[in-house]
Amino acid sequence: MITIMLTLVGAALGLGLAAWRRLPPQPVLLLVGLLFSGFGWFQADELLQGNLMLGLTFLMFVVGAELDPIRIGEQLKGAVILGSAQFFGLSLAGWLIAMALGVGWQASLYVGLTLAASSTLLVVTLLKQRQQLFEPFGRLVLGALLVQDVLVVFLLPIITTLSDGPLGIALALLRTLTLIGVTGICLRWLIPPLLLRTGLDEESKLLVMLAVLFTFLGLAYALDIPLVLGAFLGGVAMSRFPVRGEVRGQASSLADFFIAIFFVSLGASVALPTWSGVAFDVALLLAVLLLTPAIILLAGRYLRLTTRTSLETALLLAQCGEFSLVIMLVGVARGHVEQELLGTTMLLVVVSMMLTPFLSTDHRAWQIMRWLTAHPTDRLESLPTGHILLLGCGRHSRQLLEKMRANGELVVVVDNDPGLIEALRVEGVLALKGDGAMQQTLDRAAAGEARIIVSTMRRLYDQTQLLRQVKGPHIVVRVFSPEDGVVIRSLGGTPIVESEAASRQFLTWYEESGCQLPSRSGASPTPRPELV
Repeated sequence: MITIMLTLVGAALGLGLAAWRRLPPQPVLLLVGLLFSGFGWFQADELLQGNLMLGLTFLMFVVGAELDPIRIGEQLKGAVILGSAQFFGLSLAGWLIAMALGVGWQASLYVGLTLAASSTLLVVTLLKQRQQLFEPFGRLVLGALLVQDVLVVFLLPIITTLSDGPLGIALALLRTLTLIGVTGICLRWLIPPLLLRTGLDEESKLLVMLAVLFTFLGLAYALDIPLVLGAFLGGVAMSRFPVRGEVRGQASSLADFFIAIFFVSLGASVALPTWSGVAFDVALLLAVLLLTPAIILLAGRYLRLTTRTSLETALLLAQCGEFSLVIMLVGVARGHVEQELLGTTMLLVVVSMMLTPFLSTDHRAWQIMRWLTAHPTDRLESLPTGHILLLGCGRHSRQLLEKMRANGELVVVVDNDPGLIEALRVEGVLALKGDGAMQQTLDRAAAGEARIIVSTMRRLYDQTQLLRQVKGPHIVVRVFSPEDGVVIRSLGGTPIVESEAASRQFLTWYEESGCQLPSRSGASPTPRPELV
């Protein structure tokens, strides 16, 4: 009873502190569990381990429900390359580190997989808090996480059956593919009509969701697949929109309860390691924190992503998560991994997840960006003056561009989409690939000499950086809330609220005043420069 009481108190305390300080709840819950364990209030009994496994089951179900493959959209290629590059790069590094420290070859494979599995739940939470979940950047990160989770689902049965020979490996893969096939059938044809077209009440929908979860657990047991992988695939079977919304609405409270119990129990389960265990953890943590940015930046350069997009992706993915625990728990259950390695993995997961919210902030990304001086791939032969600078050229900004060009304005476009930049250049538009919030990009686009700057960048932080770095031009900024508009106006910008109305409002403003604004020098704009 003491264990249950402390777990519930710790969960309530952690959730309250996270809400108060506006932090992701997972690291706070882990810290509460660590503190309770450090005071000797928790004891490593079977009940605590049961809490851990029960919470992990619901956690994997929720993680799967967040990973709708359709959501990735146009980011599929980038997600596959980034997710695979990090996965195999860190897997190799983890295997080599473990082998160098005297771990057996099969246990070292488990360590390698552990290093490569980032926390989907933590990253989704951070993206939601920062309102980036539905941005192209957010879809790219979610896609990379989905790729990594799929790789774990395929590779874990292989390493658990290596001693059974080729036939055992083939049978394990066949069982896994069977359960994945059932997942696809449920995702496409069974669950959406069952939940959306049968007129079930709220309680019945909750029962259906729990039935799906326990059905997949039963199938996983029958197919000799780890139960937590069955829970994950059960969540994926319910990830399609709008079924995912039903899952959140009906099962979110129940899932949050068990997930909170899981993270408190995880923190409480971490035992003080030996000095050799500390050295092992430090080596693995440094590999995750240092190799992830290097791998993602290299892959991002191949994909022609901006340095900032690659860096922010790397900072979010640079941690070990729930699948790391799944991998080690399976290894211990199969007798392939010693209990000490499980404790090492728990500590690695706790520390890396607690660091992620503080290492992946916009401020931290800007600090690192100052060290990573990007080399421009294009430039203007001569810098224009009196031009209009358009930062971001999405669907709603194209009509602005067409209107301004029809009026004979000299327009320079900056965007981080290489395909869009190439298309604009074919149309004869001066376009530069880059990050509109970076000083180097603004200098290349002669932002200080512009007559008007129109920014449709999504993040308030980027807009404030622009207003602090560029003085002189009339700066018009698209914002998504009146509160953001107050911030923009206090920095000297002209806010236009709401994305859908921004184009129409700016056209009205431009026709009434923008067309009449003189150039900075009072003379006519300089001749059109050529792009080299």
